[in-house]
Parts: sequence; structure tokens; C-alpha cells
Amino acid sequence: MKVEFEIEEKPKQDALGRKGNSSDAIYNLDEVQAIKNAIQEHFLFIGMDNCNNIMSIRLLGVGQSNGINIDSKEIIRTALLSASEKVVLVHNHPSNSLTPSSQDKYLTNYTSKILDVFNIKMIDHIIVTNKDYYSMGKYNEIEHKEGSKEIYFAENIFLKEENQKLKNKVNELNKKIQKNKNRDDR
Repeated sequence: MKVEFEIEEKPKQDALGRKGNSSDAIYNLDEVQAIKNAIQEHFLFIGMDNCNNIMSIRLLGVGQSNGINIDSKEIIRTALLSASEKVVLVHNHPSNSLTPSSQDKYLTNYTSKILDVFNIKMIDHIIVTNKDYYSMGKYNEIEHKEGSKEIYFAENIFLKEENQKLKNKVNELNKKIQKNKNRDDR
């Protein structure tokens, strides 16, 4: 019997060799330091593995001096394509206000709940200014799954799809077993 399989590899990563195990460590990254004094809002995605090794840093957008329009689909797509296990979002406030806006909170919490469906954990969203930073993760302002009908619906869809795949696999194996039984009975 010949067994064939294919090993799926992670996409090529930046392999940055840096750790993101604290909000201070994230704040001190060169890429974060580069945006803290910008006159326009910049939005960074930082993807990590389970050991907090930084695997990917991407600039997802540049906005105006008073805001940026980032779609949660872009964050989710980047997390999936980079095979991230954990995500940190970082953006600057040119106004030097460290207070997360209502849009910051909504984007963070909505995206966090969707990432949870894919077993990807958003561990922080950091707002930086030219003097300091604010960590939503440090102050427990990031919500996860609970309470969202949309997330519950999406999880059920994924579970149903996975269940159907497993049923199909069981049927294939049962056919192979029956085929081998018929061969042995001869």
C-alpha cells in the first residue's frame, strides 16, 4: 500500500528574530518608533507565533492626521496569510492623545472576536505618540468571542463544514474497508 501525503509549509516569514512578549518590547521596535512622530496615522500589523517570536510586521495603511480607515478583513487576511498565532495592532495618534477612540475600540474588539474563530489571539492594540504609548491589552480592553451572534454563526458554519469533511473521510475509509473485506472473502 502506497501512502501519499503532502507537507504544508508555513508561508515565508520575515524571520525577524525578535520577541514581542510585552507592550514595552513592541513599543521599542524600530518600525513602531518610526511611526510615533508621523503627522499622519499609520497602522501596523505584527504577527507572532505561539512563543511570541515576531514573524511579520506589515504596514496596513496610512491615513490623515485625524484618522485612518482600516478594514478588519485586511487584518484577518494578513493574519491568515502570515500563519500568525498571535496578533498585535499598533497605530499612532498624531494628536498626541493616548485615549483610544470609539472607532479604535470597535475595530479592536470586532476583529479580535473574528480572529478567535480562527484560533488566532489578538493580544494587544497599542496606540503610540511621540512621548508614550497606551496598551489596550494591558488594561484588559480587548474583548474575545463571548456574546456575538455573528461570531457564533460563523463558528457553527466552520464546524458544519469540518463535520461534513470528517463524514466524507469516514465514508471513504468505510468503502476501503469493505473493498478489502470483499477481497479477503475471495
